[in-house]
Amino acid sequence: MKCSNKNLLLWALLILATGFLANSCSKDDDTSTDDIGNPRVLYIRSTNPDAADSLLVGAFMGSLIAIVGEDLGHTVEVWFNDQKASLTPTYVTDRTIIVSVPSSVPTEVTNKIRFVFSNGEEMFYDFSVNVPGPVLNSIKSEYVEDGDVAILYGDFFFEPTTVTFTDGKEAEIVVLDKTELQVRVPDGAEMGKITVRTNFGTATSEFLFRDNRNLIVDFDNWAHRSWNSPIAHVDAGEGRVPPCSGNYTYFEMDGVGAWQWVNELNMMYVAEDAQTGRGNVPIFPGGASPKEWGIRFEINVPVEWREIPLEMFFAPYGADHGRDIPVPLTRWRPWEDTGVYQTDGWVTVTIPLSEFNEDKDGNPAELSDLSQYTNCTIMYFGAADNANDIYIAIDNVRVVRL
Repeated sequence: MKCSNKNLLLWALLILATGFLANSCSKDDDTSTDDIGNPRVLYIRSTNPDAADSLLVGAFMGSLIAIVGEDLGHTVEVWFNDQKASLTPTYVTDRTIIVSVPSSVPTEVTNKIRFVFSNGEEMFYDFSVNVPGPVLNSIKSEYVEDGDVAILYGDFFFEPTTVTFTDGKEAEIVVLDKTELQVRVPDGAEMGKITVRTNFGTATSEFLFRDNRNLIVDFDNWAHRSWNSPIAHVDAGEGRVPPCSGNYTYFEMDGVGAWQWVNELNMMYVAEDAQTGRGNVPIFPGGASPKEWGIRFEINVPVEWREIPLEMFFAPYGADHGRDIPVPLTRWRPWEDTGVYQTDGWVTVTIPLSEFNEDKDGNPAELSDLSQYTNCTIMYFGAADNANDIYIAIDNVRVVRL
């Protein structure tokens, strides 16, 4: 007799179905809960046909696995660490248990599967649930006052989590989400890296909290020209926004139009100033390359900002603001894509020096020989179609390696 491939497939399916029904019926008819045989696990494999030959010693959360053994049919519960898996009775046989690793994150990590049988007995098998360690990508603002909340961004933040600062002070966790941590900065926190620890690993920040390297002005110890933008002295309760790091400067004016050069909308650090300057000291360290550096500061914009950019540039010693030399500059337009820019509190921003690529007239220009620059200017100045009311707070202007 000749059998087609189609008939062979039907016979195979019928045999599998018969065996399945017999197994199911024997389980239903067996009312004994004392004789569970001698259960044991031989191995665990993936249910993915492409990886079925690979034996597993661990799996990621949510993975569907096949536990292969003997006398497993009386299993009523399967636990991975301290998380209970959902069992489908028809997927539990003496030979095999098909089950998904729970997607919930374990609190107590034992790296074992716990089997509970119908007579109450238990069995353990070594198996790890692969939960990624934390990833710490960035911080909303590198400067946050003691007692205020710092916001960290990353991934795989799972309870229990601890956050410590460089000096070993542990932060109170205010909000914990998989991709965001809000922590209260402990009293006396110092400059340095932040560390996040979970049961599954440790992440240390690439950024530095309160990074004060290559600081130009912070409006506490180092200020700009006194007749430029005002300083909000926080001890006196000045300023429309709370501080991120002591005093700060701000640009505030109603009805600002195009190309209005206004002292109060200009933050100008000039190194040769007797009162505020540090003398002929370059802003950038020796050997700094424009391709590898940028200007960074904290900014707080509580009102809608549109149209007019922040113009930024450096100048050599003795050249005052230097814009008329002219020097390469950038016109920062954070509202360009959305039409409006407004922050929720203080944020840290970085502008690469590669964006300092035009002169005051818009002609192409390029920064070179950073060792010549001792002065720095940030001002609210440029083209506009309408008059604008603005309030922009700025603090901790510094140059950083990207």
